[in-house]
Amino acid sequence: MIAHWVDTTTDEEARALDRQMWDFATRQEANGTVVAQAPGPPPENGEFWSHALERIKDDPDQRYAMARRHLPLPAAWREMAIALRTKIRAARKEKTPYEDLLRELHHLAAMASYAGYGPIQRVPYARIAALDLAYERVGFEKLLLLGVTDGKWMVELWGEPIVHTSAADLYADMLAADLKRIAADKAQEGAARIDFLAGWNDEVEADRPSTDEPVGRKRRGLLGWLFGG
Repeated sequence: MIAHWVDTTTDEEARALDRQMWDFATRQEANGTVVAQAPGPPPENGEFWSHALERIKDDPDQRYAMARRHLPLPAAWREMAIALRTKIRAARKEKTPYEDLLRELHHLAAMASYAGYGPIQRVPYARIAALDLAYERVGFEKLLLLGVTDGKWMVELWGEPIVHTSAADLYADMLAADLKRIAADKAQEGAARIDFLAGWNDEVEADRPSTDEPVGRKRRGLLGWLFGG
C-alpha cells in the first residue's frame, strides 16, 4: 500500500490513498454506541504531524522533508515553501547561489495551483510533477503559495514573465477529465457505502433482543442514527 502521495504514480494509487486516509470506519461499541472515524494523515512517531513539526521547524531540511510526506495537505505545501524560503534567505545573506532553491519553490507553487485539496489528493503526484510548469509558462502572480517577496526574487533572476497563469488554467482539459473521473468514483463509493451500511443495519437489528414496544413503533436503526431517519 502506498503510504505517501508523493509516491503515487497512477489514478488508482491516488484514489486508494485518499480512501485509506478519509474513509470512515464505523464500529459499534459494547454499550451500543456507534463510532465512526476516519484515520486521517499518518502520524509522525505516534503523534499528529503538525505537533511533531513544532520540534524541528527551525531545521529547514527536516521541516521540508516532514511536510513533503504529508502532501497534498494545504499546510504541507505551506510548510515546504517556508522551509525553502528560509534556505533562500540564508543563501542570499551569505551571497551563495540559490537559483535551484527558488526554481523548486516556483515549481512547488505551480503544482499546488492545479486543484484544491479534495481533487488533487486523487491525482497522482507523478503526473502533476511531470507537467511543464516553467516560470516562462506560468509566471508567479496567480500562484497562491507565493508572496510578493518571492515574486521579486524571481524577477531579479529571470526577468518579468510574459504571462501569469496557473496549472489549473494551463491544463484545463486535463483537470476537467480528472474532476469528471473523481466525481464518478465518489458517486460509486457513496452508493457502495450506503449498501454496506444498510446490510450492517439489518444485521444489528436482527441481533437486538426483542422488546415490548407497542405494535407499529419502529426501532431506530443504525441508518436512522446516521442519516436522521
